[in-house]
Amino acid sequence: MPHTRSSRKGARIPFAAFLLCLTAGILLFPPAASCAGRDSDVGSIDGVVLALYESISFPEGKTPDWDRFRNLFLSAASPCVRMASDGVLVMDREAFIAFFEGRIRKGTLKSFAEREVARTTEIYGGLAQVFSTYEKRMNLADPGTPARGINGLQLFFKDGRWWISSLAWQDEHAGLLIPPKYVK
Repeated sequence: MPHTRSSRKGARIPFAAFLLCLTAGILLFPPAASCAGRDSDVGSIDGVVLALYESISFPEGKTPDWDRFRNLFLSAASPCVRMASDGVLVMDREAFIAFFEGRIRKGTLKSFAEREVARTTEIYGGLAQVFSTYEKRMNLADPGTPARGINGLQLFFKDGRWWISSLAWQDEHAGLLIPPKYVK
């Protein structure tokens, strides 16, 4: 009997450790269902794309909805790549937020509005590639012509929702016009 009691006592520590780890895991990495945010944001590709544009757009005196933005991505390490005429800037999701916030803090970005004007989507099973042509305006009180470009999103379907695994974008410029097939 002492052997059984000893086994039982020893089993309590690993079981307690298991419960502690399980609880910590749930608190640090909640299940996808509790992270779903707005179901309309992640239940469809349309919802994800709309939420992406709405989350980064903001009027003067406000800021982007970074919680909503974060909820769209698989993780903080999801790549966000800015293609520009002066080079390529590779960031993760959190570095993108810091980059955007830096411009707001400096006052160079007082307001921002970006909207989709056309989309091309390819889907295979739970994998999607989206080219979303956008029109954007910065500092909305200032006159000026909106800029256009293309957001390239890679998405996948998991846990009953769509996730952005990566985002890359490039603005249109004189030497790089958007092809007609991406503005229909």
